[in-house]
Amino acid sequence: MVIMRKRTRLIFSALTSVFLLWAGYTVNAGSLKHDPNAEKQLEIIRKKLGSLTEMKIKDAKKYYEESMKDLRTLIDTYDKTEEALEAQFYLGAVYHEMNNYKDAVTCFDAVLKQGTIDKNFKARTLYFKAKALIGQGNITAAKETISELRLIEPRAADSFGHELGGMVRLGMDAPLFNVMDFQGNTVDLSKYKGGIVILHFWATWADTCIQEFPKFKKMYGAFKNKSVQFIGISLDDDIEDLKGFAKQESIDWPQIFDGKRWKGMIPSLYNIHMLPTIVVLDQEQKVRYIGMETENVSQIVTNLLSQSKDLPLFR
Repeated sequence: MVIMRKRTRLIFSALTSVFLLWAGYTVNAGSLKHDPNAEKQLEIIRKKLGSLTEMKIKDAKKYYEESMKDLRTLIDTYDKTEEALEAQFYLGAVYHEMNNYKDAVTCFDAVLKQGTIDKNFKARTLYFKAKALIGQGNITAAKETISELRLIEPRAADSFGHELGGMVRLGMDAPLFNVMDFQGNTVDLSKYKGGIVILHFWATWADTCIQEFPKFKKMYGAFKNKSVQFIGISLDDDIEDLKGFAKQESIDWPQIFDGKRWKGMIPSLYNIHMLPTIVVLDQEQKVRYIGMETENVSQIVTNLLSQSKDLPLFR
């Protein structure tokens, strides 16, 4: 991934902090009792969830659902225990992993309402609540949650800088543009409203872009005949590099080029600081994703397609 060194250090330290919060298991809720049997059951569920982290969502779905059932049983059986409260947190985390952000927020709120929990446990709950709110597109509530998190764990709160800072943020209207692609065809973003748009910021000089390109091309093949418009924004210096790669890879979606790298109009509009970066716009042309993970993009696009009918076909 191509990125400014200073930003890399900030993100690394913030994510390290968040990982340490996640790894802390102590609830320390003063008004709740501890139950040894519940603790043993929770440890089994926790280990099972830990073993799923390397699996794709579609492959792990069955096991997540089984764990959710076990967590609900533990919560009901051992009500008013520290273990039940922590099980509520894990239930929210699994909901979040499965992109069910509404139920995830409900679970995290149930934990936070306890009010007397250890500050580390509260911090990681606030962190994942903020992530779920961002997934919902509820940016206002996410900012409020992050502000509360910052009072406890500033570094974890700072990890949201890329998603909520800068000119483009999740949930906001996408900046519009009307330009020519490198073949002389007009690309007017406003004309794609009503469908889904995937903006791909990349360059042939960025090794990570080339390494990740097969995944992106595969995703294009999965959605190209649906209501999804792909638009590439090349940060290349030489148009011949772009033309050569586009011919080699049989790229048939629009590619925008102005030869200005980071200072180009569209990278500047979208506050791009790393390559590759993928931006997903929903049917109302609101920003729903900013990142580089094609699997996440595929999940979001699939969800958006399933939520709407009679979408326009771009091809």
